Amino acid sequence: MKKRWFAVVCIALLLFCITGCDQLTEAKNKAEDLYASKVELIGDNSAVSHLIEKIGLGNITNYTIELKTEKEPYGLIINVKEMDGSFAENDFSATAVELLGLIKNLDYVEITNGQDSYKLTEAEASAMINENVKTLGESQEKLKTVIDQLTNK
Repeated sequence: MKKRWFAVVCIALLLFCITGCDQLTEAKNKAEDLYASKVELIGDNSAVSHLIEKIGLGNITNYTIELKTEKEPYGLIINVKEMDGSFAENDFSATAVELLGLIKNLDYVEITNGQDSYKLTEAEASAMINENVKTLGESQEKLKTVIDQLTNK
């Protein structure tokens, strides 16, 4: 009986390790991919679009973007055209934090469907992760840590 119990515990630990390792590898790969796609200036439309595609927008299936670059504060507005589920059911905070951290001169992100809106500033994002959000673009390891923090909250 003890041998069976030991075998069951070993198998359970092995499965736990495999799934945990997959999640760690996934987070590491995402951090590498996003870090390689970071953007220097919000005015670089194609780079910003590419970064948004890499980050992903969850349940948003169709959108356009507006870049507010004429004067500070510089902003990114994501205009939602279609999405699965309701706007209120979605948590856009992780996406906004990643965008603010990876676009060097971005001051705020706003996601709107015309009726409802979610806005996050650089200061609010920094408070959310307890450090300057702009440091995410300086270190791939720091980016991975924050991605882990945001996805496991």
